[in-house]
Amino acid sequence: MSFREANYVKSTIIECLTYLIIPGFIFGIAISIGFILKGFEGSLISGEALKLGSYLSNTIIYLIFLVPAMSCIAFPIMKLVTLGENQHPSTAPNPTWHRIFTMSYIHSPEENSPLWDMFKNSKKNPVRWIKNPLKLLVVSFLVFGIYALLVVGFPQFALTSAPQFQLQQVTTASEVTFSSLIPAFTENGTLLFFFQLFAGITCFILAKFGNKKKNNYYFLAFFLVIFFSFFWMGLHSLVYGNEDIAKTSTLIFGFISLLVTYFTASCIPFLVFHILNNFAIILSKLATTKSDLLIVAGFIWFLFLAITIGIWWYKRKKNRIVVGIPN
Repeated sequence: MSFREANYVKSTIIECLTYLIIPGFIFGIAISIGFILKGFEGSLISGEALKLGSYLSNTIIYLIFLVPAMSCIAFPIMKLVTLGENQHPSTAPNPTWHRIFTMSYIHSPEENSPLWDMFKNSKKNPVRWIKNPLKLLVVSFLVFGIYALLVVGFPQFALTSAPQFQLQQVTTASEVTFSSLIPAFTENGTLLFFFQLFAGITCFILAKFGNKKKNNYYFLAFFLVIFFSFFWMGLHSLVYGNEDIAKTSTLIFGFISLLVTYFTASCIPFLVFHILNNFAIILSKLATTKSDLLIVAGFIWFLFLAITIGIWWYKRKKNRIVVGIPN
């Protein structure tokens, strides 16, 4: 196996591990909080039936959406098995039906990001940081954290709603944890599955007609972003009803999220955006003193920013010292 082939396999493994770690972390925290902070307490009463709206029943309901969400991991595996290094699903010749399962947006910037392709030949690639899942995660928290701070202080600026418990026997920490994490991952994962599937169908059709340019796929994929923004709005209209303003804001939220996913070829920014959105909405509704909450949240954000800048500066300085050492 050549170095480039080994790097191709390694990037696919990292992509799959990233998508396995994320739900493990999310469900691990949610279930732990359910027991430690007594979120399951109202659901585990001996002799009583499971009540709808409780912490446990809502967790079980969202487990159904976990099936398509976790099925997303099949896409990078199928690409690794059926396509080789530097072969894009939309340009590789002799497509079979397997091709529709080879388009992954879990985390594949080098393969599927138009932003990466735009700068990949420059001497200093300004978007090279999106290749690293951890760096993209940190930047996503900093960028969308500003939006979360705005929603904490002014809930009317929220672009979409968050699920809440119908029963009030859970603790505040349990409700915030559940509503922030599990719905965000399962809803995003379900949307990602269908987005990848339609992207794969698009690639299959292009390859059937002998397409040789990846930019043709990028052009058509942009229309998928628009289509699935309306799909996202349609799903949430079940909650919002016929409120035009709420539906429009949900459409904007879906479009921004999918557009970022399209440009970065990663599901990480969308997931962070959704988690912080839910976290800010639920916290603002449950908090009694919003001014103090905004100050604390702002302090945490600035502390996180300072730590990030400090680590970046230290690594940059260290690299300069290493480069400057004479042989």
